[in-house]
Amino acid sequence: MKLVFCTSTENYETYSSLAHIQSCLPDNFVRCHKSFIININNVAQFVSATNVIRFTDKHICSVGAKYKTKMMEVLNYELYSNCLECVNR
Repeated sequence: MKLVFCTSTENYETYSSLAHIQSCLPDNFVRCHKSFIININNVAQFVSATNVIRFTDKHICSVGAKYKTKMMEVLNYELYSNCLECVNR
């Protein structure tokens, strides 16, 4: 499967699985959707009512229903509370 990595400076493409890539990434990368792994250090807001993550660069990403509980747990950790505005409606 073809994967596209979007960074602040460039996009990269490779052939692999998300599960394999996720196992190689540090803990600040979290699966939020069957098609997305995000860097939680770049999250500006999580709107649980609409299952949308807004990034610091104004891009948005959907959170899959299967991953919502995990995302809420990860984003509510005190470690990340300084850089997040969590909205839980």
